[in-house]
Amino acid sequence: MTNSLFKAALALSLISILAGCGSDDSSSDTGYIQLYNGSYNSPYTRLFIDETERSGTDFADVTTRHNYSTDTYDVSFEYLDANDSYITISEQEVSIKGDKTQLIVMSGDFAEPIFTELSVPISSDTDEFNLGFFNTTNENNNYDIYIATDDGVFESATLFASAQYLTEPDLQTLEEGYYTIYVTAAGSSDVIFESPSVYYYDEASYVAMIRPSYATEKNGITLDIVTDNNYVTELNHQDAQGQLRFINTMDSYSPVSFSITRGTTELTTDTVANDTYTNYVELSPNSYSVAMYDEEGTKLADNFLMTLEREQSAVGIFYNDEENGPRMMSVEENLTPSSYSHTVSVVNLIENYAGQSVSEVDVYFTLNGETVEDTSNVVDGLDKYDQEEQVVDNEIYTVYAVFEDNGQQIVLIQQSDMDFTQEGNYILILEHDTTTSSGYKMTLERTITDSVE
Repeated sequence: MTNSLFKAALALSLISILAGCGSDDSSSDTGYIQLYNGSYNSPYTRLFIDETERSGTDFADVTTRHNYSTDTYDVSFEYLDANDSYITISEQEVSIKGDKTQLIVMSGDFAEPIFTELSVPISSDTDEFNLGFFNTTNENNNYDIYIATDDGVFESATLFASAQYLTEPDLQTLEEGYYTIYVTAAGSSDVIFESPSVYYYDEASYVAMIRPSYATEKNGITLDIVTDNNYVTELNHQDAQGQLRFINTMDSYSPVSFSITRGTTELTTDTVANDTYTNYVELSPNSYSVAMYDEEGTKLADNFLMTLEREQSAVGIFYNDEENGPRMMSVEENLTPSSYSHTVSVVNLIENYAGQSVSEVDVYFTLNGETVEDTSNVVDGLDKYDQEEQVVDNEIYTVYAVFEDNGQQIVLIQQSDMDFTQEGNYILILEHDTTTSSGYKMTLERTITDSVE
């Protein structure tokens, strides 16, 4: 992402983490409450205030920032289980302070999450901003934070702060402008994280949540900048790599291999059978040209563009377009080790049924005893050669792919005992298969970071 995009993303004032920063003379009798979800394997977590549900958030994101009069409120954090029942995670009393945000940070393993309350001033002085860091990684990791201006290189950076695990830091004041953040292990000069150069605006307070990246970098970290306009700006390590892998769904081509080319550099994958994923290829963030070859090295498809970002994991799915021949679809892989719910990327490669074209399908995830009409886990109207995400609970489902023909629903394929109970997320490919009785099949693949395998 370019500096201008980061500048735009951070244009509104960002919440600070706080301690002992800003004036104690409150001119307001109102304040705010907000939840940051730093629990890596958590489901969508909902914020309740005095028994009223206000908003919710997934991992590495925040709820809406809610305004309340200064007083003490009963606050709870809950999630919905597979039966749509509210399960309480934690309850506590929270005292709202004038001109402050009570930022509740949920971190750690969701089996036993840790809640930390931070009292955050909502603004800073003219021409200055406040900056602080909160370390949510684990008790064995402490960090030193360096700040660089102008040339933005580590050699000219100065030590700004240290971040011990779950220790609330004092905010420090800096002049408005561009800054690059470097992170090292405590006492070390070896950089383990470098941010892009980001513009920080005056009269604002910023907090960087230091968390595990759960991406392509082994033991990598990410900085989440929590903002008062209800979203998080994610800063990734500028030296981080991405990774690609491929799968060929065309039965007529097997085995195959793939090449990734940029300029004069070309990398080739292992040779795999159809419907089999290759190993990952680690690459720098860039755009690449992708080709597919048969066992004799004959080029079957060429010049497909694939773009890879920092810390991004992606798969190139090769399929046959009935009008245009071999094509490739890129699907981004979610590597977060989700436990209580999972993101399923559903890919539709079904082209026809009984001689007629199938333009779209509906995909239903049903529990035992649940009908397609009952389930809330539905991908509705998934177009041919398209993809869509659906979040499902940590359960075993029967999955239906349904085609509507002149008002008649036709089950193209159903798969029982489809297991979504392992940590991580999934890719589900719907495609033709002449070897099955239905003429179709579902291929399920789990995606998860190597850090927890």
